[in-house]
Amino acid sequence: MRKREFLMGTGLWGMAGLVGAASSPAPEKDISRSSTVFNVFDFGAKGDGKTPDSEAIQKALDAAGAVGGTVYFPAGRYLCHDLKAHAHTTLLAEPQWGYRGDAGAMLLLDSDQADCLLNITGAFGVHLRGLFLQGNREAKKVIHGVFLNNAEKYSPKEDAIVIDDCKIERFSGNGVYLLRIWLFIIRHSIMQGNKGCGIEITGWDGFVTDNQLSGNGSHGFACNSVGATVMFTANRVEWNRGYGLYLCAGDAWNVTGNCFDRNGGAGVCAVKMRTTTITGNVFRRCGKDSRQLPEGERSCQVRLEECSGLTFVSNVCAAGRDDGGKGTYTPQVGFYLRKLSHSVISSNTLFQGYTNEMTADLGSHGPDYVFANNVGCPMK
Repeated sequence: MRKREFLMGTGLWGMAGLVGAASSPAPEKDISRSSTVFNVFDFGAKGDGKTPDSEAIQKALDAAGAVGGTVYFPAGRYLCHDLKAHAHTTLLAEPQWGYRGDAGAMLLLDSDQADCLLNITGAFGVHLRGLFLQGNREAKKVIHGVFLNNAEKYSPKEDAIVIDDCKIERFSGNGVYLLRIWLFIIRHSIMQGNKGCGIEITGWDGFVTDNQLSGNGSHGFACNSVGATVMFTANRVEWNRGYGLYLCAGDAWNVTGNCFDRNGGAGVCAVKMRTTTITGNVFRRCGKDSRQLPEGERSCQVRLEECSGLTFVSNVCAAGRDDGGKGTYTPQVGFYLRKLSHSVISSNTLFQGYTNEMTADLGSHGPDYVFANNVGCPMK
């Protein structure tokens, strides 16, 4: 059989199997009793948006933790807080959320005194799939959506957490906060409208792919201390009040194929970074309002300071203003540079990429610093 015929045949058989499974579903209660899949309804959760469901959901999480199982959330509105996930478990829902509107399995924060909605500390290998987490942005306490809290030291082994196809919004802290994380994957998700960052980490060994980090009160993605060996690929990072991507005192980042659009500060701010490549990205209308950031009134598309072993190659930049032709055209400059060594900024295009000047070079560069073959013109 030819390869094409074989693949088509297996695809049809796979669909037939799914249809057969869908036509004869086992009762949910029987599934939860006879397998490692635990439906939160079987533990007393209501999902009606009125009944506190924390206790019932925690019972399901504990049952799954005892056997390395899956907790299943049917579509509904679950009032809850400070849920504790366990190692080698999955929290599963059908992803029915959109950019706007409420849908699917929604976990709604019901306490202004909680630390988070979902605590994954020590939950090695936990997978979060298809969930919609919603907080209270106006809460006086800083409350995170998903929180890994290794407050004193790193875990003795890889945390290996996965967040896939989730929406996390409107928390007074960060949408996702991974403190001293060791190995993580975040993909196909939206973190939007959080008062802090969409995602903040301290740690290393990550894959961040195909996400939307939008409208957060601080940075889209931030490493405020150490952040190392991360692949940051094909994300849309937009309308965050701080930087799109803020990197500080780390190394070994690959930032490729992303779109940074209309962030308050630079699309990418890298300070004291080493061995990092930033390639093939789009920077559009960044520097919307940088007055509260270190670059002040001199808004920029990209800010690079005190970095070594960095390449910024083959990116494109365009100035602009708010949607609908409103607001002020930004940024003033394309590059904001200081104290770079053994680094190359080359072959970037800034066609109408700034309003005033291509480069604000503050100098103090070290050896083997190359700035060459960058072309552009101002937005008029």
